[in-house]
Amino acid sequence: MWIAAGLVLVCALLAAPGFRRRRGRSAPLFRGTGSHWRRQYSRRSFLMLGAAVAGAGVVVYSGLDAAVSDWHERKVRSAASNRVSRVGYELGNRPWFLVWLAVAAVDAWVRSGPFSRWGRANFEAMVVGLPILWTVQRGLGADRPSAEFPTPHWQPLHKDHAASGHAFIAAVPWLNAARAVGLHRWQPLLMAGSWLSGWSRLNDRKHYLSQIWLGWFIAWQATAAAGYRGQAPASTAVEAAEESQ
Repeated sequence: MWIAAGLVLVCALLAAPGFRRRRGRSAPLFRGTGSHWRRQYSRRSFLMLGAAVAGAGVVVYSGLDAAVSDWHERKVRSAASNRVSRVGYELGNRPWFLVWLAVAAVDAWVRSGPFSRWGRANFEAMVVGLPILWTVQRGLGADRPSAEFPTPHWQPLHKDHAASGHAFIAAVPWLNAARAVGLHRWQPLLMAGSWLSGWSRLNDRKHYLSQIWLGWFIAWQATAAAGYRGQAPASTAVEAAEESQ
């Protein structure tokens, strides 16, 4: 399914009218990744991550995590919520990383346009954010609400569910789109959409609220580090100007 999704996206990019075929030397796929990493792994970013982890700790050890999970199970979860949750679950699956890699490759070496630049930004944000996600997941070591003995308490290196991977993977495209539209009226809807997959994990009792928060926050930091604004890079603008002459 995911291989097919990637192929469909790539074929759509190749066939779409208005996409500019690259000439001459290809733009490197990881152009700018070094500066993205420097922003993501700066002291300021680590301080912000520390504050986010501290906030998650308050939610964990105050009992709010368990209370929200139990309340949602009793008052919100239904056949309808399960259907919506399925959509959120699919949007956060790991193969989306490969799909965005394929779109980024098209943008770098074949054709470039608004959609391909957005897909490339999604891939770049995941590249810089995934190491932090994996570290937090395993470092804090929390378990799932659906575990045999469920508890949100941190048990370092015990499990790898302390930050939601689905919340991270699915939030990145929404957050990049929100950054591109700026203060446009669509931004609140895009920001809300960035929580859909995280909510689905709460609905399915696969993650606690604190774990969803950490996955979403790491995605927010990664998209900020990638710095996507929706515009073509400077080198692309120069090439376009040359072609118009």
